[in-house]
Amino acid sequence: MSNKGHSERNIFGGYDHYDEHGKKIGHSERNVFGGYTNYDEKGHRVGSSDPNIWGGYTQRDNHGRKVGESDPNIFGGYTHRDAKGNRIGESEPNLTGGYRSTDGKQGCYIATCVYGSYDCPEVWTLRRFRDDILRKTAPGRMFIRAYYAVSPSLVKSCGDKRWFRNGWRLFLDRIVRSLKQRGVSDSPYQDEF
Repeated sequence: MSNKGHSERNIFGGYDHYDEHGKKIGHSERNVFGGYTNYDEKGHRVGSSDPNIWGGYTQRDNHGRKVGESDPNIFGGYTHRDAKGNRIGESEPNLTGGYRSTDGKQGCYIATCVYGSYDCPEVWTLRRFRDDILRKTAPGRMFIRAYYAVSPSLVKSCGDKRWFRNGWRLFLDRIVRSLKQRGVSDSPYQDEF
């Protein structure tokens, strides 16, 4: 699976994998051990995903060598790591029962669209609010999960429209002002998760 794209559940209980442009790049079929056998776009076996004791999956190549791991995260998705344990991305549930994959940055999609950058003072403020306040409560985590399920599609379909950016800008500017008045900083920020 690529670092960006999505996976959709198929009728056989596995997943079809697509790149960020919607091109099918492979699929995964359930195996007898509770994991998945992974195939490329031509149907060639490329490895497996075997259940691990943490509720996630150990990724193996065609020769059985460990190439990575996917561990459950607090949003019902997975954090993906390479064979050395370095974080390489995330998969979050989408509304159709599949997953949306990212490069590990949990993107503030609407704010990034509105302000033009993932790394700017307004988005730093919103990212701090997400990590320091919303993630610490069950309703906050539910909001984040819903936001990540809906906002990428919303930005993809409307993000180039002036009315969309202007309307959201008015709303987000008020939120950012309020957060800054409460002491949430707008200095450079590195995501915690």
